[in-house]
Amino acid sequence: MREKELPEIIGKAIAFRRRDVGMTQETLADILGIAPDTVSRIENGRFAPKMGRLRDIAAALRCSVTDLFREADEKTADRASTIADILKPLPDEAQAALVELMRQAVRVMRGS
Repeated sequence: MREKELPEIIGKAIAFRRRDVGMTQETLADILGIAPDTVSRIENGRFAPKMGRLRDIAAALRCSVTDLFREADEKTADRASTIADILKPLPDEAQAALVELMRQAVRVMRGS
């Protein structure tokens, strides 16, 4: 991994999560008590926030800190949202059963 790669991954993940929850850079900056320009620099990978700030960002974006270290994948997020919409009307037991069926299908598709 290149030295600059991690700030870029974190920045893209923050931007993705921020847009996903419908938040502007200005709103996130207000919540964090920082300038909107700082949020922009973080999202563009030019500035890597410290761990304490990452916790604050994750809390504001309603995700875990580890989510901010994952490369944003909009296709997967869209598909996950579609699956969530399919599951919503089902009772808890049916949701759990369907999730288990999906796990088994993935194992079969991976050949494991």
